[in-house]
Amino acid sequence: MKVSELTTEYLADYLRLDEPGDIETREIKASREAAVAYAVSYTGLTEEEIDKYEDITAAVLILIADMFDNKNMYIDYKMREVNRAVTTILGMHQVNLL
Repeated sequence: MKVSELTTEYLADYLRLDEPGDIETREIKASREAAVAYAVSYTGLTEEEIDKYEDITAAVLILIADMFDNKNMYIDYKMREVNRAVTTILGMHQVNLL
């Protein structure tokens, strides 16, 4: 599955939400946008290029689930440590190594 194929409906199922309301739907969309932006920024790839790697989809899913499940923790100004699976997967595809 490609990152671009992650629909709101698919993500609601992934997050185990039976019937998400308007608030949950907005949170899912915002989490997806943030996770994709993070993957693009971390790797230096474009949104089109991250679609070439199915393992990046797994990293994006992990980020979305983490943001959705722990949204209150992200309000705190302290930087949280990112899941090691995410950094490992995205690190394998980094092109912006300076």
